[in-house]
Amino acid sequence: MLRSSFIHVPGVGAVRERRLWDQGFTTWESFLGAHPRDPWRALIEPNLDPELAARTLPRREHWRLAPEFEGRTAFLDIETEGLDPVRDAITCVGLSDGKEAWAFVKGENLMDFPDALRPFDLIVTYNGLCFDVPVLQRAFPIVDFSRFHHIDLRYPLHRLGVKGGLKGAERQLGIARSSEIEGADGFLAVLLWREHRRGTAGARESLLRYCLEDVVHLKPLLAEVYNRFTAKLPFEVEPIRDVEEPELPWTADGDLVRRLLGVHSPAL
Repeated sequence: MLRSSFIHVPGVGAVRERRLWDQGFTTWESFLGAHPRDPWRALIEPNLDPELAARTLPRREHWRLAPEFEGRTAFLDIETEGLDPVRDAITCVGLSDGKEAWAFVKGENLMDFPDALRPFDLIVTYNGLCFDVPVLQRAFPIVDFSRFHHIDLRYPLHRLGVKGGLKGAERQLGIARSSEIEGADGFLAVLLWREHRRGTAGARESLLRYCLEDVVHLKPLLAEVYNRFTAKLPFEVEPIRDVEEPELPWTADGDLVRRLLGVHSPAL
């Protein structure tokens, strides 16, 4: 899809890009092979570079990058000690390459996270632009998060009419959570961390299961976004077919989760 994009070129908007597609210029190759040598060609041709295009795509079009970084895409989510993104510290970072999943936990291996991030060039989050990445940047100032391409699924999903937060998007698109954490939200992760600090059995594993389910569900959500947008185009684009999620080695304690959900209150 990136090599069918012209919208990253300064002076080319959505209308002009669509006009180029309708004229048959659906790839850079077709444009270079057949477009007249006119001012539009002079404007567009110098910008037909994959790295330049990836860096200059409008943020609302970042979904086009989905298949571009095979083996270098990180699905990412964090949990914190509370609901304040500035004051509250990270308790867990969940990370997946789409085939395996890892957890980095405060007081254990959290400081290994920057090294684990090195192989990746694209990160995929839900609401990561507003929450996860700013929190991570403060926690790990040695990491240059600006070097990553970033697809924040909150925005393309909203454009597709899929709203209600990550859990709402999952429900609308038929992505099921394990029964032990069904109905849980971000505040449950806060409560589970507090229980873990108190020594409650099962709290740590339940927290990791909750966090990593957020992470691995980003992969099928990304495929859904990409496939829905490309299905609307006036030319055929190969869909993303790999939506298989990694196996998670952690199991939530359903009784503990239900007990905490029963006393769920932001005032705690």
